[in-house]
Amino acid sequence: MRRLILQLILSTLPVYTYAASTPPPVASALSTALHQIVQGAHANGNFDGVVVVSQHGKVVYSEAVGMADRAHAVPMRVNTVFRLASQTKQITALLIMQEVVAGHLELNEAARQVLPELAPSTGRVTILQLLQHVSGLPNPSDGPDNVVPAFYLRSGRDAADNTKSALDFCSGAPKREPGLMFEYNNCDYLVLGALLEKVTGKSYAALVQQRVIEPLKLKSWGVFPADPNRAPQVAVGYSADGTVELPQNVATYGAAGAVYGNALDLAQWDEALLAYKLLPKAATTVMFTADPKLYGEALGSWAYDAKGANGPIRVVERQGDIGGTRLLNNLLPDQSASIVILANTERADLFNTYSKQGLGYELLKVVAALQ
Repeated sequence: MRRLILQLILSTLPVYTYAASTPPPVASALSTALHQIVQGAHANGNFDGVVVVSQHGKVVYSEAVGMADRAHAVPMRVNTVFRLASQTKQITALLIMQEVVAGHLELNEAARQVLPELAPSTGRVTILQLLQHVSGLPNPSDGPDNVVPAFYLRSGRDAADNTKSALDFCSGAPKREPGLMFEYNNCDYLVLGALLEKVTGKSYAALVQQRVIEPLKLKSWGVFPADPNRAPQVAVGYSADGTVELPQNVATYGAAGAVYGNALDLAQWDEALLAYKLLPKAATTVMFTADPKLYGEALGSWAYDAKGANGPIRVVERQGDIGGTRLLNNLLPDQSASIVILANTERADLFNTYSKQGLGYELLKVVAALQ
């Protein structure tokens, strides 16, 4: 029955026709063009970080510029580890879809059917509404600008506990009825993390380890531990004015933002998604299908068509930022390619691809041959 539901969901989704796959550009010409863009952004003070471009499962360009830690003169390297921030949400969405395919979850079932301990108001929200950020749940990021909310300052054993967060803060008074409006909200994915832990009997960190890190042999990836003293060394984030970011405990982001790793391994994750190594094609199609009423929101990503020389080119985009760390991960299914950009400065302009501006768009334009 659950597999039938998945088939019915697929039958109601719009079908996108991708342009025919094109051979990769000459590597030297592509590398030269990308190098010039990256170096230009760095020279203008707008980018310190790492860029990795892959095509057909192979890295065709990688470059690191700037400093990973300015105070200690630690240079940025291609294998520098970053907080992957909301890239974590794409990982969580995949884990959810794995459970849907296995028949353990249904996208349209209420969260409380899976986790009865949730408050009645929270439990009315469906798994699909959580994935699409239309839950109406309280938002832990609400608060004044330039102040880290108390939610992200928590420490102790429960700091990284998705279920604890779901049953405490995220089960507070909802902001509105579910399904009424889109609002980006980390509570959505913290609750999803709690659902995964309930149906599998495993911690979120263990699921990422067993279902993603081990199969793909991602040596740099992991999930931040609750104790900040045991956290891995990552690139230091810097505010737009060059000051060090405000401290916070990244473990508190849980299934919404607590994964760390380097750009090379993120490119390998992208290749696995495009090659359906972790999720069947039909379920991946569900995961990458946008709802135009929700600003192009798919499940754990955004998806949109860019204008290419030979027709529309599908872009599946994942953005992320925590403190001074910024991330843009663009997958190009028609070209079997991906572009990973990790930055440790708020000056990096990565989030304006839709408006055709910034470093993220300039790199996408070259790799995808956009008009």
